[in-house]
Amino acid sequence: MASAIAGRSGRAAVTALQAALAVAVLLGTWEILVRVYEIPIWLVPKPSDFLARLYTDAALIAYHAAATSWTILLGFLLGVLVAVPLALAIVSFGALERGLYPLIVFLNIMPKTVVGPIFVVWFGIGPLVSVFLVFLMCFFPVMVDSMSGFRAVDRRLFYITRSMGATRWQEFRHLRLPAAMGPIYAGMKIGIVKAIEGVIIAEFIASQAGLGYLIMRASGFMDLTLMFAALVATALVALLFNAVLTGGERLLLPWARHLQR
Repeated sequence: MASAIAGRSGRAAVTALQAALAVAVLLGTWEILVRVYEIPIWLVPKPSDFLARLYTDAALIAYHAAATSWTILLGFLLGVLVAVPLALAIVSFGALERGLYPLIVFLNIMPKTVVGPIFVVWFGIGPLVSVFLVFLMCFFPVMVDSMSGFRAVDRRLFYITRSMGATRWQEFRHLRLPAAMGPIYAGMKIGIVKAIEGVIIAEFIASQAGLGYLIMRASGFMDLTLMFAALVATALVALLFNAVLTGGERLLLPWARHLQR
């Protein structure tokens, strides 16, 4: 057991080291090229310039990163809490799938840059618009993958469990939900990426806080170093949410961890 844990920790450390090395090579090459060709800072800043802003403007960037993270969390949780039960209902009732699923697909294909201004008219400028846009961005992939997961159970297993006296809740708790967890997590991983994309779009359109708002404000002053620093902060927020999802998957789906070894 200890050797298996040590082996996984070693592989994780090697992966992290390789990623850090790749980033260092990219930033180093960027720094050298900008210095060699003497590209002005207002056109392409050096990594040393915008990474320094992460320190000098740490309080400002942290404030907006916290606002963005809170919006992502609320919108993503709302999307998951609606998408997973709805996917189960659609899979369970054919009439619901025929009537409701096409409408959901239609809503998903609507450009979010068009939906955003409509939300501004309805709800005004504020975090509510961002939360709803994040919800729309992550809802559909979570729902579709959840539907695939709930359909993955062999129907003959239901006959066996019912013959043994299992209730509907027991079937769901011990059969359907464990079988669907893998696809649900796959949809959540796609959804969190879409959620981060959605929150930046929303903060561009209607927000008074967040990294998207900070990027727009910095662009108004042609402050490219702050813009790139905010982009780096956005990437760090995305990595944080992805790490939390990956940790949750390893905790709740130990069989998936076994298959990945």
